Amino acid sequence: MKTILTSLILLLGSLVGSAQLNVHLAIERNQYLAHEPVHAVVTITNRSGKALELFSEKKGRIAHSWLNFSMRTGGGRPLPKLTNSVFQKAVLPAGQAIKRRVNLNQIFGISRVNAYSVSATIRQPGIDTMTYSSNSAHFNVAGGIEVYRQPFGVPNSPASKREYRVLTFNDGRKTSIYASVMNTLSGRSISTFRISDALLFKRPQCVLDGKNQLHILYLGNPTIFVHAIVTEDGNMDKPKYIKVGSSGDPRLVSFANGQVAVSGGIPYDPVKAAAARNKIRKATDRPEAR
Repeated sequence: MKTILTSLILLLGSLVGSAQLNVHLAIERNQYLAHEPVHAVVTITNRSGKALELFSEKKGRIAHSWLNFSMRTGGGRPLPKLTNSVFQKAVLPAGQAIKRRVNLNQIFGISRVNAYSVSATIRQPGIDTMTYSSNSAHFNVAGGIEVYRQPFGVPNSPASKREYRVLTFNDGRKTSIYASVMNTLSGRSISTFRISDALLFKRPQCVLDGKNQLHILYLGNPTIFVHAIVTEDGNMDKPKYIKVGSSGDPRLVSFANGQVAVSGGIPYDPVKAAAARNKIRKATDRPEAR
């Protein structure tokens, strides 16, 4: 009995001593809108005393990634993966840490309103393959309030039937405007993203132009409107800003040739405005001449 007990103690000591990697998983926010990218940050610290390489292996037709994730709903049901993601090789210097930022929605397709938990596993290949697990991180997915929906077509595309959606969402800290382009054939999101903070005592304006681009005009703060243009693939250039003028609130206007423009208001550049304020502040800081 004493011999068996001694062997168990030595084995446990060996397992603890072999914990060469510390793995920590963090989710960037607690609340997300359905279909929105959910970013996890995995921090891997090398405690082995030597440089290590983490790489994926292919055995037959099966690829084994060195970094994997598992996710469960609040009720404990495992969430199936959309794809078997394989990560590129990583080199860990001795005593140092690396980070990987991963969009979990690309792996699992997190579209249902629910609570979720997720953990990461590191697979260290070698003669004796070792695995290391992270903590469990938790987040919630909620539905937003839809303020606009418009189907449209994209000929000669695998996702030929699509739909724009504009939603408002409060993550517990602030209210934001989101845009989404959905593949109505599969029910999956092509792109769902946050545009900016919003004030909702004035309803957002939404109009499609002749190229099927979505124009959104909404109040970003008490005196500034935001004009965003979303393409059929769910891309967006930098929004433009319009300050309320003497003629009242700006508005979207459609023309017979398919163009959409903002009528009224004064173009506003927040970068130039901040530089001007800083210049004035520096001028007032100058000592008076004697």
